[in-house]
Amino acid sequence: MSDLTYNVSRQQAADMLWVSTRSIDRYVKWWKLSYKKVANKVLLAREEIDDMQADYELLHQNPVTETVVIKENVSQQPNKVTRVNSGLGLGSVKEFADILWQKDITIEEKNQMIYALQRKIWEIETRMQQMIALPDHSAEKEEFKLDIQKLTMEKKDLQESIRREKLMNTIFLWLALISVIFVLFFMR
Repeated sequence: MSDLTYNVSRQQAADMLWVSTRSIDRYVKWWKLSYKKVANKVLLAREEIDDMQADYELLHQNPVTETVVIKENVSQQPNKVTRVNSGLGLGSVKEFADILWQKDITIEEKNQMIYALQRKIWEIETRMQQMIALPDHSAEKEEFKLDIQKLTMEKKDLQESIRREKLMNTIFLWLALISVIFVLFFMR
């Protein structure tokens, strides 16, 4: 294994094996592929990629299958059995890999859409919470304003009654003082 040439990037390996770069990362993680890091770039061994590609092709070759087709004749003859070979070659494996690749891209796009929608929902929920809080707060604010107005009116009424009582007390004191002076003056 020491004589491996590390000159294949992750994307090149993914293209060669008809898999995603995430699958390549999994192969590296599971020690199916060795790698070297050169200037923050991951390089894979070409020999291992070629071996894996050969294994992949062997594994995904579809054997020739036989399908039995029963054809009925209009002339009431017994049914004939015809065998049809429907083997899938390497071209269909690549077509299948293309379909899987497109499916992965579609799934990734859908995941991005889901993420964007979840973010929108979160933003809308946040706005709704703020919108619901404002009317409640403004209602409380109006109640507090009314309470403050009532309290200021009561304060003015109390100040007025205190002023009247002081005036009455002052008048009473003066009357008492005048009556004491009057009594003292005449009692002498």
